[in-house]
Amino acid sequence: MDYFSVFIQMLQAKGLIDNTIRSYKTYIKPYLEYLSSVAVAPENASWQAMRDYLSWIRLERNLSDRTINMIISYLQFFHMYILHKPWDRTQIPFRKFNVYLPFVPSRKEVLTFISSLEDPKARLAVSILYATGLRLDELCHLKCKDIISSSKKIHVSDSKNHQDRFVPMPDMIWQMILSYYHGLPVEMKPDTWLFTQQRSTCHPMDKQWLQKFILEHRSALGMSDKLTSHSFRHAYATHSYENGMDLLTLKTFLGHKSLNSTAIYVHLAASSLSKTVNPFEQIGGGFLG
Repeated sequence: MDYFSVFIQMLQAKGLIDNTIRSYKTYIKPYLEYLSSVAVAPENASWQAMRDYLSWIRLERNLSDRTINMIISYLQFFHMYILHKPWDRTQIPFRKFNVYLPFVPSRKEVLTFISSLEDPKARLAVSILYATGLRLDELCHLKCKDIISSSKKIHVSDSKNHQDRFVPMPDMIWQMILSYYHGLPVEMKPDTWLFTQQRSTCHPMDKQWLQKFILEHRSALGMSDKLTSHSFRHAYATHSYENGMDLLTLKTFLGHKSLNSTAIYVHLAASSLSKTVNPFEQIGGGFLG
C-alpha cells in the first residue's frame, strides 16, 4: 500500500489548502522513511516507535516544542484517517511551550523598508502586506478580479480558514497597483493573478521569491533578523489598533477564527500601554510627599 499517496488523497478530501498540505507532507514523509529505515511497517508502528521518531526529528532539525506539537497532530491524522486506528493521547502528550510576542517593526522601520525597495513588484507586494494585513499565501493568490476599485476593497477568497472576507484598500494602494500594471511589458501584464511568477503569467507568485527578497533587503538595511514577510501583517494589526481600530473589526480584517488570536495586539500596541494610568501612581502621592 502506498501510504503516502493515500495520505495526500485524504488531506485533499478534507479540503485543506495547499500550504497546509505541504506542511503535513514535510513531516509525514520523513516519518514513513524513518519507519522504513528501522524495518517497521506503518500499521505495526508502536507508540514507542512514534516517540522515537519525534525525538529523532527534533534533534535532526532542531525543532521547537510548538513544531513538535504540530507534528503530533499530523501523526494523529495519519493514525486515524489512514490506518483507521484509535489515537491514545496519553501515549504521546502534547508538549508545553513558552509563548513569545511576535516582532513588530516600528512605523519608521516599515517606511524605511518599503521606501528603499527599488523593485516595483516587491515594493507593491510589501506595501499591500502592510496596508491590508494579508497573509503571504493570500497575497500570492490574490487575483485581479479580487481588487474592487469601485468600493476600494480587496476580496480575500483563498484564506487559511476557508472564510472569504473583504479588507479596505487605501487609495494609495490602488494607485500603486495601476502604476505597477501600466509599467509592465505587454507580455507580462497580469490577467488572472495580480502577482505572477517571474517568467510566466500562468502561475501565481512563489512566496519563496518574496521571502528571499525581504530577507536580503533586510540584511542590506541592517535591520533585525526577526523581520520577515509576516512581520508586516503584525505591523498592520498593531498600528491599526494603536490608531483606534476596535478588536472585533481587526479580527474580521485579519481573518482570525478566534478573538484570542487578535487580542495579542493589545500587548503589542504602545499607545494602549502609555494611556493607562497605573493605580499606584494614583495613591502614591499620599505617602511619598
